[in-house]
Amino acid sequence: MGDTENRAELCQIAILLVVVSGFYFLLIPTGIIDPEGMSLDQGLPPSFSARLVAALAAGLMLARCGQLVLFGRSEATNMAGRADEVSGIAGDAAVRTDGPPVRGILSMGAGLIFAYAMVPMIGFFPAAILLLVVLLKVLGETRPLFLVLPPIVVTTMVWALFEKLLSIRLPDGSLFAG
Repeated sequence: MGDTENRAELCQIAILLVVVSGFYFLLIPTGIIDPEGMSLDQGLPPSFSARLVAALAAGLMLARCGQLVLFGRSEATNMAGRADEVSGIAGDAAVRTDGPPVRGILSMGAGLIFAYAMVPMIGFFPAAILLLVVLLKVLGETRPLFLVLPPIVVTTMVWALFEKLLSIRLPDGSLFAG
């Protein structure tokens, strides 16, 4: 059965790679027009972030394919860590699928509130920290250090990448706009 699951996941990844290739080679060139003669002195071209996301997605999918081919499904799954084995999440598959997907609904709700209310009001960085804390809570994390430290680290990394490295300003929010 593991071999069938392996092939099914590899087929899904192959389909997604075709979609990402279409996005990279067809949609980006026709949908995002880069100004003529733009150099790195003037900043990054508008298509940079879309190309970066497509390249990262393709790289992650290729890494997963390599993991599945080299190690097989069971070893690759164990390397990635199984959420099913964590206490509080474990249980019979039939039990987990009964009823509405509460965690998924709560996560989507938190993401929508983040995007449409919190970011415009308090800005990206405070809203991102709050969103990550809420998502960790939804996933069942209760230890205070693990509720606070990862959101701060992730938000700091996003700040360093976008604000410092790429010179892309993220929203400040109306409360902090001076």
